[in-house]
Amino acid sequence: MHNNKDQRDIPLNATRFWIIGAGRFGRIAVERITRHISHATLIVVDQKPLSIDGADITTIHEEGIEWLDRSLVPDAPVDMIVPAIPVHVAAAWLKRRLRYLYEIHPYIIQDAWLDELPHPMRGAAGQAFVSHADFVCPDNCSEPARTCTHTGKPRPMDLFRLLDSMPIEDVLPVIVRSHQLLPGVGGIYPSELLSALDTVCHNSHRPIMIATACRCHGVLDFMRLEKRADEPGHDEPSA
Repeated sequence: MHNNKDQRDIPLNATRFWIIGAGRFGRIAVERITRHISHATLIVVDQKPLSIDGADITTIHEEGIEWLDRSLVPDAPVDMIVPAIPVHVAAAWLKRRLRYLYEIHPYIIQDAWLDELPHPMRGAAGQAFVSHADFVCPDNCSEPARTCTHTGKPRPMDLFRLLDSMPIEDVLPVIVRSHQLLPGVGGIYPSELLSALDTVCHNSHRPIMIATACRCHGVLDFMRLEKRADEPGHDEPSA
């Protein structure tokens, strides 16, 4: 596998959270984390001015991907990142981090690739959404490993594993797993984002599929990188 998508639990000492977005799902994340995780400290980032009460909550009025690009470094003081904006955060962060070194172009998604995936839906150029569900999931789903919360039926193969095993010719799948933090709240390990960056940098000659997925849902971005002419002042990004 190209990233760590194992079945480990969220670390017992995970207390530092970055929540990117303060709309409905961002506020759900704030409420559930502060209620269920002792000593949690939160940084909540949104492009609109925020008003969220809490002694251990810091609010930042800034565009989320720009802030994440500047803030996410190997020793950053964060245990989990909670994406809560209507953007594929992993792909958008990677594109921003790589923007000085590469021109990044959408890569055409073949119909045959989507035919191998559950309930696919095309998005913008080079993007698709997939899901094991053909219904609206409850926002408090606990994502049990063996059965679907909504239907009670056996769960299909975890979507993050299915995507990693896709037969898509010369395209390299780079999967970032969304781990279940609390019912209805998913989070990404910072190390997995940094690992994805490293993988992309070492495979920039190949088309890439960046995907973020939990057991049931995923978003995919297919892209092709083209090296820019050398520009002074910008170092190679690294994990």
